Amino acid sequence: MSSIAVLCDFDGTIARDDVGNLLFRTFADAELTTPIVEQWKKGIISSRECIEREASLTNVCREDFDRFICQRKLDPYFKDFVDFAGRNGMEVVIVSDGLDYYIEKMLMRTGLGEIEFYANIMQLVNEKIHVRFPHYDKLDCRDCGNCKTHHLENYKKEGYYIVYVGNGLSDRCPSTCSDLVFAKGELLEFCRENRLNHVEFGNFRDVEREMLNRFVLGDSLGGREEVGGL
Repeated sequence: MSSIAVLCDFDGTIARDDVGNLLFRTFADAELTTPIVEQWKKGIISSRECIEREASLTNVCREDFDRFICQRKLDPYFKDFVDFAGRNGMEVVIVSDGLDYYIEKMLMRTGLGEIEFYANIMQLVNEKIHVRFPHYDKLDCRDCGNCKTHHLENYKKEGYYIVYVGNGLSDRCPSTCSDLVFAKGELLEFCRENRLNHVEFGNFRDVEREMLNRFVLGDSLGGREEVGGL
């Protein structure tokens, strides 16, 4: 049986909210940020440019920012899923085109600070958000601030069977390179349209149940599964 790496999106997948989007809508002028997001959704600008432009319009003190983060919640079954994965020798990794500041705080608050994650790096200076993109792929991918497929390919090179869990536009590219995809939201529509090997899910209890049946009780990675949903 091959080792399994479960790569998970954060905003709207592990976190109940799209925290990054909600952050900019809360602390910046929505009339200015909404057209920027629409340009990204239409493919006119990259997510990196979208984040940079939204950040430049945002003003927030650290106290208000931390209070905002404290109000955000994770999927109630994610911690149980991480425990399940650990018991069964599966790697759980977060790949996000969001900001490390809120991801780390939300994970630490839930007792999940040990989980490896890749995200864009944020600093708050004089109530202005500054973002660095250490995982930006200048050669092969100019659509994302953090190229999720780049991280996925690194795990694939190590021989992992790749399970991807996501919900949004930034999850489309890595979903095409995964062995199995758990999808909801816009990603679910994309998987259906492109007949990708996927399972529809609502929360991480669904993911745990399906992986238990496929990879623990069934104990088989023999070939690609049929396209379908729960």
